[in-house]
Amino acid sequence: MVALFIILFVALLLGIDLIIQARSKRYPLMSSVPNAAASGMKRETVRIPKGVFFHPGHTWARMQDGNSMSIGIDDFVQKALGRIDRIGLPSVGEEVRQGDPIIAIAHSGRNLKLVAPISGRITAINRDVLENPGLISENPYKDGWLFMIEASEMAGNLKAMHVAEQAIDWIKEEVRRFREFLASEQLQPAVGEAMLDGGVPVAGSLDHLDEERLHEFEETFLR
Repeated sequence: MVALFIILFVALLLGIDLIIQARSKRYPLMSSVPNAAASGMKRETVRIPKGVFFHPGHTWARMQDGNSMSIGIDDFVQKALGRIDRIGLPSVGEEVRQGDPIIAIAHSGRNLKLVAPISGRITAINRDVLENPGLISENPYKDGWLFMIEASEMAGNLKAMHVAEQAIDWIKEEVRRFREFLASEQLQPAVGEAMLDGGVPVAGSLDHLDEERLHEFEETFLR
């Protein structure tokens, strides 16, 4: 009965996602630079693919076969960070809990920790991403996935996550909070250089923060 409930619950959530996708064809872009071609600037967006569940700590989970889920970090974080120099992941066979800080990212000699979006046992690691962290920047939801989890509490964990239209609204709110966060640190004019029209972070927005402020970002957005 429990397994049947989990299957029906997940099917309902994904069904809602598919309905929204069919209606809109694709998720709308979060933000872009007006006349980007004329200004020579690259058009920037925060990507929100269908079928992906987003944890409030900016990690994501996507269903695979059975209780298996692929895990990664979202586009918002990778854009704010820019270049990722090194990434540390849990080991295959390790048991993790939703909300545990288990993903270590090194950026410009400084470190950040991101949390597990789902509870369960690690079954596989993306070795390509360990050797080339740049894959996360290219596409955090495809080649940039980090590891696989055999979920142990899927139904309960997914209730704490965002999907489909709810994920869009959540990311918009996170972008707004991020803009306020940078402004509150009195980083002008750096804020203008670090954000696009509408507040979408461009690569390396966090380069303007010292160690203490970066820790505040971690506590505010990644926990």
